[in-house]
Formats: sequence, structure tokens, C-alpha cells
Amino acid sequence: MSEEDYKRLHPVLSEVTKTYVDLYTNRPNEKNRAQLIKLEALLHEKLEAIQKAKESEE
Repeated sequence: MSEEDYKRLHPVLSEVTKTYVDLYTNRPNEKNRAQLIKLEALLHEKLEAIQKAKESEE
């Protein structure tokens, strides 16, 4: 049975399988994504501090 036949005959099971594969495939990147989010928040805090310092100088 080809993949297209399987998707046509079992649409729900096909979506569940796809979801599990996507979750486990992308799982290693989750740690990197969390670190990037933390770094982005830190960057925004530093940029706001710099902008406030510039405004207070003017």
C-alpha cells in the first residue's frame, strides 16, 4: 500500500502518525528554542535600558 493510499483510507490515523513523527523529530530543537527565547528576552531588556539611558541624556 502506498503512502497516498494509506492517507486516503485512514485520514485520522495518518494525521496522528504525522503528529507523533513531527513531535519526536523536532524534540531536540526544543532546548535550543527555549534558550533562544531566554536570550531574546535578555536582549530586549538590555535594549530598553540603553534607550532609557539615551532618553535621560537628552
